[in-house]
Amino acid sequence: MTIFKLSDLGEGLVEAEIVEWFIKAGDSVVTDQVIVAMETAKAIVEIPSPHTGTIHQLFGQQGDIIHTGDPLLAFKLSAAATTSPIGSTESTSVVGEIPSNQQALTEPAQASSGRHHIGVKATPAVRALARRYDIELSVVTPSGPDGTIKTSDIERVVKIYADVGKLQPLTGVRRAMAKSMAQAHAEVVAVTVIDDADINHWPTGTDITVRLIGAIVCACKQEPSLNAWYDSHSIGRRLLDKVHLGLAVETKDGLFVPVIKNVGQYQQEQLRAKIVAIKDLLLQRKISAEQLRGNSITLSNFGSIGGKYANPIVVPPTVAIIGAGRRYTKLILKHGVVEEHQILPLSLSFDHRAATGAEAANFMRALIADLQSSKD
Repeated sequence: MTIFKLSDLGEGLVEAEIVEWFIKAGDSVVTDQVIVAMETAKAIVEIPSPHTGTIHQLFGQQGDIIHTGDPLLAFKLSAAATTSPIGSTESTSVVGEIPSNQQALTEPAQASSGRHHIGVKATPAVRALARRYDIELSVVTPSGPDGTIKTSDIERVVKIYADVGKLQPLTGVRRAMAKSMAQAHAEVVAVTVIDDADINHWPTGTDITVRLIGAIVCACKQEPSLNAWYDSHSIGRRLLDKVHLGLAVETKDGLFVPVIKNVGQYQQEQLRAKIVAIKDLLLQRKISAEQLRGNSITLSNFGSIGGKYANPIVVPPTVAIIGAGRRYTKLILKHGVVEEHQILPLSLSFDHRAATGAEAANFMRALIADLQSSKD
């Protein structure tokens, strides 16, 4: 019996979620046959079988989280596979590894539950009660002597949970987003600058997103400090010559940030076509992992949904993110005459470890100047 383990999916991630099994116990498979689809932080990866054989057991069901190094499935190798050296059939896939000595199948390894019970004071009976109701002991406020959790404490939490409803674990994209946001909050020294751009002169039907991207490229040229990556370990930054724009896109599955590499090379029509193509890939969940990393600066056009200003989150190693809010009308005094103008609110969050307030202000000024300039 051979155990097939989940190894690095090529993104340096420590876990993946089972989306769909294409085989079941008892099925025969051949080398490179797709056996399962796994969802990483942003992309769905199809994993092929490394050898020919018969599936004996699946270690997980749809929706389960499998950690790198944990068993994924067990199978019996075919006679041809067992008579040839395993090392001679090298798979081109980065997924999965077969031990050179065929391991005997034992009980499947248990993935870490993520529970933190160390240091919690509770009797075995109380712990058993907590497990019965799936209560995390670390969230229970103890009322017993010397900080000990009592049965009544567990019962109180059970009643609270009954009122608020069942826990809905975050999976897939939302799980990855939660981890990314927690990392950003813990690491980045974020500051937000807000201002307005007067876009009253824009022709009807102007593509706001395309125009914003063009302005970002212009601002990056004038103030390159925000088109950068910050290295918290070396305490340094890397300024990039080209603008690799991360475009925040909301979908029913969660938030994606596809990257348009060297975005400054595109004309307006080409850029709109590129955006449409990327969104289509996202809706079909066919976008590659390579298209979801490597951004040097980010744009969130949240105004298309609602809200004027925001405090967008800077995700390491990037240094800045621009948020565009909902357009609104404002009375402007111009040459002694009150006029009604269209205003585009802007929010710029930046990592103060990598950029100064003056650099951020210069970037915002250049951004607004380009938006307010007359362009076709």
